[in-house]
Formats: sequence, C-alpha cells, structure tokens
Amino acid sequence: MSGRPTAADRLENPDAFLSRGDLRELGLERRAVDAVFRSCPVVVLPGYARPLIRVADYRALIEASTFNGERVRPSGSPTGVT
Repeated sequence: MSGRPTAADRLENPDAFLSRGDLRELGLERRAVDAVFRSCPVVVLPGYARPLIRVADYRALIEASTFNGERVRPSGSPTGVT
C-alpha cells in the first residue's frame, strides 16, 4: 500500500496540490480538467514538468461554479450572458 494520499484525501488539505491525473481520479473528464487548469492559478515547479493547482483554488472554483439558487451560471459578463 502506498503512503501517498488519494486525491479525495488531499481535498481536505487546502495547502495540498492536485495534478491533472488527480482531477481525473476525482471524476472529471478531460475537457473539465482543461477548464479547471484554465481557471485556477497553475503552479509550475522548476525541474518538474507537470503543472499543479492548489486544493484551495480548486475548491473555490467549484464553490463559485455551483448553483446556489441565486443564478443559473457563473459568468464574467455583467449581463450574465456568455
């Protein structure tokens, strides 16, 4: 058994990092993973080829993108039409 926590386990730690593979493990399809990486600040460590995002940024994106009864879709435009 590996000592590495699963992606689901790392969601509990806002300072943890997620890779594209972790997002796939969480159930996102490739286009959704791409959208997350376009929307969140990406961390690229010197000497490491795989980009990462912080759990806190991922959770904030999911929260902002979740229907809460006040609006149908989040939008950057003032009219709400994209």
